[in-house]
Amino acid sequence: MKYSRWLFLWMFLFVSCNTLAQEGLSDWYWGGVLTQGLSRTDNNNFSGKSSERVSSDFRELAVHATWRATSQLHLAGQVMSRKFGAVDNGELQLDYLLADFGLSSDVSREYGVRIGRVKLPYGFYNETRDVAFTRPSIALPQSIYFNTTRELQLSADGMMLYGNFPIAGMRIDIDFLIGRPRESVNTEYGYFRADFSGKFEDDLGVLSRVSLVDGADAWVMGVTLGQFDLIYHPGPIGELGLNDGKVSIDVAILGGQYNTESLSFTAEYMLLSVDRSDLGGAFEKNGKSTSESYYLQAEYRFAKNWDFMLRYDVFFLNKNDRNGFKAEQRSSRPAYSQWTKDYTLGIGWQASPNMSFRAEWHSIKGAGWLAIQDNLDASKLEKDWNLYLLQAAYRF
Repeated sequence: MKYSRWLFLWMFLFVSCNTLAQEGLSDWYWGGVLTQGLSRTDNNNFSGKSSERVSSDFRELAVHATWRATSQLHLAGQVMSRKFGAVDNGELQLDYLLADFGLSSDVSREYGVRIGRVKLPYGFYNETRDVAFTRPSIALPQSIYFNTTRELQLSADGMMLYGNFPIAGMRIDIDFLIGRPRESVNTEYGYFRADFSGKFEDDLGVLSRVSLVDGADAWVMGVTLGQFDLIYHPGPIGELGLNDGKVSIDVAILGGQYNTESLSFTAEYMLLSVDRSDLGGAFEKNGKSTSESYYLQAEYRFAKNWDFMLRYDVFFLNKNDRNGFKAEQRSSRPAYSQWTKDYTLGIGWQASPNMSFRAEWHSIKGAGWLAIQDNLDASKLEKDWNLYLLQAAYRF
C-alpha cells in the first residue's frame, strides 16, 4: 500500500523524537491534533448524509514533527487521516514534508528556501487550515478555502523562497513557490463536476504572496497570485468528447486583516479563472469561466478563552452568470447550484491549552460549493438550507 512507507517513516521519526526528548535534546518536537465534528442540515448534505441524520463524517487526525538539525536547517512534516463525507475517506495523506534552509542570520530580516512538499502560501488561513486551534471557525469560508479540492490547495511538491524585510517602520513578507500541485479524484469533481474515466496528471505551477504588515502586527494587507496547469488524459469511455490537453488555473486573492486584543476583522476577495478549452469536446466553446468570491468576518474575544464569530460569505461559480440561469440551460443542475451566500454565527471555547470546542450555525442560500460526492442527485438540491456544526478538538 502506497501509504505504508509514510506510516513506517513517521513511526520511526516519532520513536526517535521521544528517545531524543528523553535524552534532553530540545531541538526535536512532535505533536498532533484530533478533531471530531458533527453536522446536521435541514436540506442538502454537508460532510456525509447530514440531511438524513446527524453526521459524524467530519474528523481529522494529524501528527506532525519538526527537527532543528542545525541553526540554519529545519526539517518538518505532517501526516493526516481525514474523513469528510464522501470527499475524503480517512486514508493517510502526507500533507507536507520539507527541509527549510534559513539563509539569513540578521534578526531584523529573515529569508530562506523550503524544499519538498510545501504548504501553499494561499490567503490568510491555508497554511494553518488543518489546525483547529488556529482557524477562526469549524468550516473556513468555503468560497475561498474549498473542502472539495483540499489537496490541490493545501500543498505542492517543489521549492519555495521566502523572506521578510523591514520597510518604513513596517514589514514586507514575500513567498514564492514553484512546484507540482497535488491532484486526486476530487479535482475532477471540482473542475468537471463529475468523476470521469480519465485522469489528471499534475504539471508545473507558480504561486506568490506578498504581505505588508505594520510594526505592531495590528494590520496586514496581502496579495496572492498563482497559475497552475493540470494535464488531463481521457479514459476509454471518452466522456464529453474530451481530448488530451491541459486545464489552466489562475488565481488572484486580495485580503486585509485588522487585530486588537479583543477584536479581529478579516476580508478576502478572490478571482479564480479556469480554462478547459484545450480539452476540446464539450469545452471547446464554453471552456473558460471565472469564479468570484469574497467574505467579511468579525471575531470578538468577549471573555477569557471565549470567542464569537460573525461572517458573510459569497461565492459565484461564474461571475458572468451570477444567477446561474445560463448554466441551468446547458445542464440538468438548478441555477442555484452555481452560487452560494452563507451567513454564519459561531462561538468557541478553549477549555484548556489542549482542548477546544466550537459550535456554528450557517444560514445558506444556494448550493454552489457543496460537494457533489455527497449530493449526487442534483434534482434534490434545495436553494434555502441551514447547516449546524459542532466540533471538539484535542492537541497532544
